[in-house]
Amino acid sequence: MKYNTNVLATLSMLLFLTVTLLKAGDDPFLKAYNSNKNSESSIQTAYNKVNAILNRQKQKTNDVTFAKIAPLLDPEIVSTIDTPVYAENIIISQDGKTAFIADSRSGVQIADIKSGKILHSVDTPGSAIDLSISSDENYMFVADQDFGLQIIDIKDPKNAFITSSFQTAGIAKSVELHNNYLFVADENSGVEIIDVSDKTKPKKIKRIKTKGYAEDITLSKDGRYAYIAAGTFGLQIVDIKNINNVHTIARLDTTGYAQGVTISKDGSYAFVADHKSGMQIVDLKNINMPKIIACYDTPSFTKNITLSNDQKTVFIADYESGVKVVDISNIYQPKLLNTLNTKSYAEDIIISQNNDKLYVADGWSGLVVVDI
Repeated sequence: MKYNTNVLATLSMLLFLTVTLLKAGDDPFLKAYNSNKNSESSIQTAYNKVNAILNRQKQKTNDVTFAKIAPLLDPEIVSTIDTPVYAENIIISQDGKTAFIADSRSGVQIADIKSGKILHSVDTPGSAIDLSISSDENYMFVADQDFGLQIIDIKDPKNAFITSSFQTAGIAKSVELHNNYLFVADENSGVEIIDVSDKTKPKKIKRIKTKGYAEDITLSKDGRYAYIAAGTFGLQIVDIKNINNVHTIARLDTTGYAQGVTISKDGSYAFVADHKSGMQIVDLKNINMPKIIACYDTPSFTKNITLSNDQKTVFIADYESGVKVVDISNIYQPKLLNTLNTKSYAEDIIISQNNDKLYVADGWSGLVVVDI
């Protein structure tokens, strides 16, 4: 049999390169792989070492991360807690042991995070879409869409029950608690303010009018301002210091459909989940004249945004595109760091108090726990 000399030369060169690579004693990934092919921890260690090397060479590698070169088999996802229907929103208890999941038509699912098991279900009459919890963790407030507000006694999570309901005028989409006042983003009815000092007899005391549909509401830490994601009319800021004299002080149109809003710890910036238009970053330092200072477009529909505890990173629930991890250390130039692909549709995302885990409401997949 005759061999083409060019083919032989090519094969010789490939053999030489292969032997050279196998002798590369400074390749941490190869070391880990050869030492224990089945050891996930060894591979992860190698992964971290290579990432560290590439991070030191950012200028030379054009910010390419090892994950983009050779992604591993999703080592970040710790567990998934399956829910009966569709996970929309989540709250984690202060001790980090219990998850409360707004699971649309199946109501509120209460789960033990460590075991991954559902402890109890509270079936609400409507479709649970958002949650808020009292500071003592005795009560949960549920935006139940067509059926308004549901108040659940959770003092014993395994025996939680609905203690009262309040029918709002519109479609309850979001709830936020401050002292004894509950603010309900009520879609076409604006924002309803409900006195919940008596958990068995909630009563409406005020309504905030919005031009667009009230999709989400967030309050400043001091309870002075309410920030409303008002759909096609963008962001609306309301002074709520005097509950009997609430009034709008500013509006800011966004390019898309505002359906979520998150505020930085110091109140200087708002991060608007603007659906097809991604994330809009708004400067709030002059509260009466907010202005968009940066945008970050995402592949899918930005649903919710949360910030890391050091306020340098945002985690974006980007629906069918999973979770986007974005560096905002330069607030004017947000930059993608990583992507976590989830199985279903990322709807909501929160971070643990010690900044080591993400909890993602992942639609049909339930609750996804991610180690960061």
